[in-house]
Amino acid sequence: MIAKDQFWIIKNSISTDRQGQLSLNIETKSTEYRVLVNEAGQILLDPIANIPDREQWLWQNPQALASVQRGLQQAAKGEVHDLGDFSEYADLEIEEE
Repeated sequence: MIAKDQFWIIKNSISTDRQGQLSLNIETKSTEYRVLVNEAGQILLDPIANIPDREQWLWQNPQALASVQRGLQQAAKGEVHDLGDFSEYADLEIEEE
């Protein structure tokens, strides 16, 4: 589960507040973390990205994900095709499944 096993000391000592909470006061790379603790009481903060349930299907479908990634790569290279104006369909009612 641990992606890299090298850790660096960023603070030699911090203390909990009166409620037993720690404030790290450090700049982080992520806004959400999974918190892991081992038998020795060491705490690991693992950066995560939450994916809304309605978008999970994409990450669980390798073919669809590959297609989206391929499209993003093509767009980044400028390999796009103008399909014209679709505004005539803006008021079209769509049947929900």
